[in-house]
Amino acid sequence: MLIACVALALAGCGGGNDNGGGGGGGGGSATPAAGGNTVTIDMKDIQFAPKDATVKVGQTVKWVNQDTVDHDVVAKSGATFKSELFGKGKSFEWKADKAGTVAYVCTVHPGMTANLTVTK
Repeated sequence: MLIACVALALAGCGGGNDNGGGGGGGGGSATPAAGGNTVTIDMKDIQFAPKDATVKVGQTVKWVNQDTVDHDVVAKSGATFKSELFGKGKSFEWKADKAGTVAYVCTVHPGMTANLTVTK
């Protein structure tokens, strides 16, 4: 019985899929993935990280849910996209198609807002 409890406790400590995302603070720019065509934004601690990101026209933005609660991603201005709710480890992608500023939110969590600056 004790061995089973220890095994369960250890299994809960190391697992999880962090998708290689580093989490991090709310400032700065998102870092393109190795290929340079995808910029990843984490959804962690009921906020977008980074809160402000810069991408180029043609790049894909990938939002990854790192929280245990569902989120969505909805453009409020500057673009048109709207995801369904998605849970931990799931993601939503959108390809930037024109320069400008895109304001977006998670409609489930008031105050969970962020901006993308899309450059040429």
